Amino acid sequence: MESILQLFASLRTYLDRKFLEINRPNNVVGLKIFDALIELDHDFGSGNDLQHNTKTNTVFRGKKYHDYKDELIQALEDINEKTKVEIDTTDDLSVSLTFYQTSIKQNNRRTKDLDNMEKPTLDAMQLALGFDDAQIIDKSSHKRTNFTRALHVIIWKV
Repeated sequence: MESILQLFASLRTYLDRKFLEINRPNNVVGLKIFDALIELDHDFGSGNDLQHNTKTNTVFRGKKYHDYKDELIQALEDINEKTKVEIDTTDDLSVSLTFYQTSIKQNNRRTKDLDNMEKPTLDAMQLALGFDDAQIIDKSSHKRTNFTRALHVIIWKV
């Protein structure tokens, strides 16, 4: 039984490595400083998730936005405890985001728009990793289909 578990663990490691290789952009020149594939329980937040309180006439981000952002912040902080990435305020950054959703078709109204998923993701990344999104001089984002909801984040110093 233990050899079967080792086989599955080895297979998972191999597939994880191949999964990252397939989704790595090849146009970035610089020093890779962060690379994480994060499985998520909450659906991706949306920059369009704005709600209006008619009594106070205020606009605010909804629960779904905050649930996603809070989960992502915690995951990034947990990873950063191990990786200890340090980003200087003068560093130019290149960022790659790949949003893995469970929908088979990524080009319909049932999936979130790519640009709307970027906002809460970048907000969470800034808080967890300690940089300003003004430092990002190059960014690529992708939507892909997967069996589980996940986010792949790569950051380079350029």
